[in-house]
Amino acid sequence: MTVQGFISTLPKKQKDIMTMMRLWILDLGPNVTEELINNIPSFQLNGALCYISHDEDSVSLCFNRGFELPKEYNFLESKGRKQVMSATFYGLTELDEYEDEVKELLNEAAALNGFLAKKRK
Repeated sequence: MTVQGFISTLPKKQKDIMTMMRLWILDLGPNVTEELINNIPSFQLNGALCYISHDEDSVSLCFNRGFELPKEYNFLESKGRKQVMSATFYGLTELDEYEDEVKELLNEAAALNGFLAKKRK
């Protein structure tokens, strides 16, 4: 199953939020790849970038290297994880309110992965 196919099976609220997040992630450029790993939409760009998880009342955008991102994004949570930070949204209106910040975060995460990829060469 594709990421888009998986998202289409979700309840409307989660489907709408995930669809918007996915579009913003794919807007990072043509080198972004996506795959479904254990029913979790996952995205790569010069390595693991982020993934989108959900439960019955929310959707979380999770950054694989979240602890390395700038700390000014006070809506990111660790939830006890050592590396991953996430932003949780309970509706499309709330996500829309954070559109600029989420897009900035996505760009920061992509830049971090690009920097780390250059260091590995």
